[in-house]
Amino acid sequence: MNRFIAILISLILAIGIQSCKAASEEPAQAKIPSFRNDGKLEIHSSSGALKATFDIEIAEREAELMQGLKYREKMEAGQGMLFIFEQVDYHSFWMQDTYLSLDMIFIDHNNTVVSIAKNTTPYSEEPIFPDMPNKYVLEVLAGTTDRLNIKESDIVTWKRN
Repeated sequence: MNRFIAILISLILAIGIQSCKAASEEPAQAKIPSFRNDGKLEIHSSSGALKATFDIEIAEREAELMQGLKYREKMEAGQGMLFIFEQVDYHSFWMQDTYLSLDMIFIDHNNTVVSIAKNTTPYSEEPIFPDMPNKYVLEVLAGTTDRLNIKESDIVTWKRN
């Protein structure tokens, strides 16, 4: 009986050591998400002139909002991610685990651009705060807002596919 207990204890210890070893190893990187075309977004000047059209991936569930564009290795010039929040607030962002430099376009509940953060720094954990409360944020490749002359007071319209 004592030999059985000794073997059982040895097995339990061996399993515990293997579990600890597996838990301490670097987890395999999750599959890098590819762009999901959920809709179209347009940006117009305050006078109504069309400035830009983007295919958008929509992030509105908590997990999607937290994930954002993390680990994405590429994004096309005509693509963006639209974050949709339930409440209007000063929603801030950071670039932790984000490989791409981005322009962040903060949009209020009236679909007006209220703030733009240009050329964000990849991997930075510094928070990026908007100047005004927002309900939506559009992330596009860095340099897009300058290239397309997107400015505060521009109007955003979007629809799902």
